[in-house]
Amino acid sequence: MSSVLIVGLPLLAALVTVLDMRTSGPVWLLISVVFAQSLALLWCRRFPLTVLIIVTTLETVLVAANMELLVGFLAAACGLGAWAGRRRQWVGLVLTVGVIVALVAVSVGTGDADPASAAAGSIALIVLFAGFWGVGRLSAHHLRYSRRLEEERACAEQRAAERERVLLARELHDILNHTLTAMVLDADATSETGDEAELREALRRLAGTGRQSLAELRRLLGVLRMAPDSILHDPLAVLPGLNEVGALLSSFGEGGPRVRLERQGAVRHVDASVEQAAYRVVQESLTNVGKHAGPVDTMVSLAYAIEALTVRVVNAPPLFAGVTACGGGLGLIGMRERVELVGGTLSAGPCAGGGFEVSATFPMRSEK
Repeated sequence: MSSVLIVGLPLLAALVTVLDMRTSGPVWLLISVVFAQSLALLWCRRFPLTVLIIVTTLETVLVAANMELLVGFLAAACGLGAWAGRRRQWVGLVLTVGVIVALVAVSVGTGDADPASAAAGSIALIVLFAGFWGVGRLSAHHLRYSRRLEEERACAEQRAAERERVLLARELHDILNHTLTAMVLDADATSETGDEAELREALRRLAGTGRQSLAELRRLLGVLRMAPDSILHDPLAVLPGLNEVGALLSSFGEGGPRVRLERQGAVRHVDASVEQAAYRVVQESLTNVGKHAGPVDTMVSLAYAIEALTVRVVNAPPLFAGVTACGGGLGLIGMRERVELVGGTLSAGPCAGGGFEVSATFPMRSEK
């Protein structure tokens, strides 16, 4: 409801009445009273009950001069329903009905009106007042509903933005953690041999690992530059999947774990989100093996079943006593959150022989 419309209605109605020459009293009185009503209606949003009382009092002046207009009175009723509290609304309703009944009683008592017609007119006026009050109430309800929807939308956008920040933080952790660990392990292992040919080969591997990391970081920075609505739906983003597991294993070089890859069952189509999560589980698990266990025998298993994909990474015990098989911290927490995000489950813990096992199970869509 527009405040300008409420304020301007009495003046517009008075102007039409004057131009139509339907007023039986002095024009100056009509214009003065209506102008006062419009000034009062300017404060209707802050003081709706007070404005209603002022406008009703001014309307009685017009009624006494046989120039009732009712437009400002009904506008104040609408403002009462829209902006007053529950208690003030009831007070305004009772006062208005009381004033209408009192005016009818006075007119009937002085013989200026027939009792039957006065009663019918008062009932019609009360119904009209209640109708405009109801319009105000409905307007206030729609306004509150719109505000609530806007707040919910803002909260949903904030939650989505926070979720995106968490996902991007995980991506950065996985990319940098794996790349730097692989490069450090490869460099350490090559520096101990002193062989020039192996040194050149190690430098080539380091350069390849660095280029791959830069490509993933460029993709991630591209996502950050995109609009928030398109972050999850970038058709050009090439996300790592299970087909890149072989390249991932070779990126560790001689200083990393000695990995054997097994695929069980018929390889089936997997959703892109599941593929990326499974790839990150393998990547983070092997990175942890390289950091905490060293160049030990490690088995990566991808088992395809009808309704599930199971990824297992099992490594042998560390080469040196006192070294933990797998580190704690954000790595396992990030893996578990990533797996649960796509509806899977993850378990991680020491093996009976002293090694460490990470197992993740992902749901797969049934093919029809």
